[in-house]
Amino acid sequence: MSQPIIRVESVGLRFDSFVALDDVSLSVNAGQCIVICGPSGSGKSTLLRCINGLERFQKGDVWVDGVSVSGCQDLPKLRRGVGMVFQHFELYPHMTVLENVTLAPIKAKGLSRKQAEDLAFHYLDRVGIVDQAQKHPGRLSGGQQQRAAIARALALEPKAMLFDEPTSALDPEMIAEVLYVMRDLARGGMTMLVVTHEMGFAREVADEVVFMDRGRIVEHATVDEFFSTPRAERTREFLNKILLKL
Repeated sequence: MSQPIIRVESVGLRFDSFVALDDVSLSVNAGQCIVICGPSGSGKSTLLRCINGLERFQKGDVWVDGVSVSGCQDLPKLRRGVGMVFQHFELYPHMTVLENVTLAPIKAKGLSRKQAEDLAFHYLDRVGIVDQAQKHPGRLSGGQQQRAAIARALALEPKAMLFDEPTSALDPEMIAEVLYVMRDLARGGMTMLVVTHEMGFAREVADEVVFMDRGRIVEHATVDEFFSTPRAERTREFLNKILLKL
């Protein structure tokens, strides 16, 4: 069996006296979609940032496609292999959508402008906003901006995608269009690690669900086991609160 695309082993991270991550271990195999959920401050986003080399942990290690994050001498290259989509889009407002999506392929991969634009149009079409390519982000809806951010990450053709609560900053009407794109990616075999409270998405698309609390993984189970027979009392409390809102 091939090695996992992402492997987190006994990772620990403190901010002064606050324990952000406490002995966290997790593996993501090629083609898997794993959802991470949990209360605010439980370490979900911090874990993604550690995987992408945006946060330095003090204990353990993370491997991305066999490369150690703590020992990596070229983090920009590592990040090209694991795309990340943030809550708040992080698009450059002074650039068009097309320019936002082509920037990294040109700068990081050395593609010509024509090659980068062909790639950008392909992924903008895949996320359903190719007709918005010449607009600036400020002229797009929140859902369109997030889809542009997904296309930007895909344009580097990563081996895995990290999603950090990608719908939390969106109006309810716009959430569905972003989740539709993410469902399409998962069904197409993209390796995905998704931090979200969208339990409907988790039930429909995820292979496994991880529940975190106070910097630790409390529960890691298949989708069916997670929703039907959670083992931990803390997981049951969380699900009762979340599912009542659905």
